[in-house]
Parts: sequence; C-alpha cells; structure tokens
Amino acid sequence: MDIRLIAFDLDGTAILDHKYLSEGNRAALQAAGERGVHLLPASGRMRDFLPEAVTALPGVRYAVTANGAAVYDLHTGKAVYKRCISAEKARQVQGILREYDFYIEYYENGSAITRQGYPEMARTYFGFPPSKWHFVDAKRYRLVESFDALVEEGIQPEKINLPFLTREARDEIWRRLEDLGGLRVTSSIPDNLEINAGDADKGSAVLAVAGMLGLSRENVLALGDNGNDVTMLKAAGVSVAMGDGSQEAMAAAGYTTVPHDEDGVAEAVRRFVLEA
Repeated sequence: MDIRLIAFDLDGTAILDHKYLSEGNRAALQAAGERGVHLLPASGRMRDFLPEAVTALPGVRYAVTANGAAVYDLHTGKAVYKRCISAEKARQVQGILREYDFYIEYYENGSAITRQGYPEMARTYFGFPPSKWHFVDAKRYRLVESFDALVEEGIQPEKINLPFLTREARDEIWRRLEDLGGLRVTSSIPDNLEINAGDADKGSAVLAVAGMLGLSRENVLALGDNGNDVTMLKAAGVSVAMGDGSQEAMAAAGYTTVPHDEDGVAEAVRRFVLEA
C-alpha cells in the first residue's frame, strides 16, 4: 500500500465545531504531510470558507470545494478544475426555488452570494438553530437584491445551497430538481440540500488532482461521512467512513473507523499511512 494523497471531508469528518481540528487529527495529518503525503481537503464548502486550521497544514496546496465543482490552488487562489452549473440550468433551478421561502446561497468563484437581509434574518425569520449560526456569521457574503436578477446576469454557480429545510420541503424540492435533470443533488447533513452540475462530484475532482500530481487511484486514501462523500469513497484506492457517518457513506467505503469526534481521521491515517 502506497498512499501518497489523503482526501478528507471536513464537517462531520476531520473538524469539530465547524472549524477546529482535534489534537489527534491535527497531529496525524501533520505527520503525514511532513512525510510528503499530499493532503487534500474535499468539502461542500466554498474556497473562502475553508478553516485555517486545515489550510495551514503541511501538504495542503489544493482544495476540492463545493462538492467537487471547483478545485483551487490555495497558493494562488485560482481554480485549476471546474464543473459549474450552466447559466441556463441555474435559471431553471431558480424558477423552482422562487416558489419557496427558504434561505438560499449561490457559490461563485470561491465565495458565497445571498440576498440582502438574509444573514440578519437567519436566526429569526428563517429559524436557524444555534448549530447553524456559524455557517452564516463566519461568511463574507456578496449581497444581491434578487436571485432572479442574479441568474439573468448569467451566473454559472459552483453550487446552490439550501442550508436549512424541513424534511418534507427538502424531499419535495429534491424530487423536482431530479425531474429537471442535468443536476447532482446531495445532502451533507439531514436538513440541507446541495445542488451541483451533474458532472460535479468529489470523486472526479479528487482523481483529477491525483492525476495532476502524477498519482493513481491506488495512491489515494479518502475519508468521509455522508452522502456527498460517496463518489470520493468509491473512487479512492482506500476509503474509510467515520463510525458516526451515514449508512450510505459506510456502504460506499472499504473500511469504517471510530466516530469523527473520537479522532476517526487520526485512526485511519495512522493505520493506512503512518503505520503501514
């Protein structure tokens, strides 16, 4: 076994409280990076919302963002790979979303866009629970007056994100978007919905980075916990799901480790890289 690249999800996998690495996970990833192993964050987040605790690790140069819609070179800030939603498809999606009154984010060029007033309304009007506040308070948004105007301008989003939905609303919108076609609809936690282009997924993006580095899938270890990690877990030569991950992720992975908040990443990195 010759693992040369570790692709790892963030929320629910490598980090705690949305922005911290546990000491165990940090130490294991740092040791791997110092050995020359490439570390590749692979997240549903956009580039500008990656935690510094992760991007500062040795071995981190590239990041898979927005569920594989964009890979950024973090040294230059520029995208080296993109699979965005077309302008026409974004208009079609917005045609559906305008019928609902939910918090919506568009990701473009590594940043987030939402409507004026939405961040202030997240806790009140939109009813975000405390566990969601960080995902609004810690973002620097570009604010627009209208999503309809945004899509008419021809935006090609990396991702369209609905961070907080009831189960019923999520299932209904999910079905309508699948009927629209040409999209990949996923969920990284039970109460959100993430919309990408049909050819955007973490697995393809991770393998693209591996190819850029002259590596094969057999050189890749993937770590994840949820539905938007499945393609990555299936693509990697070695794949590990967190012990508290979804059934979908566990079924896709070759191995299961302890829960993410018990240093599941560290256990996997030690087993397949540091002690292999």
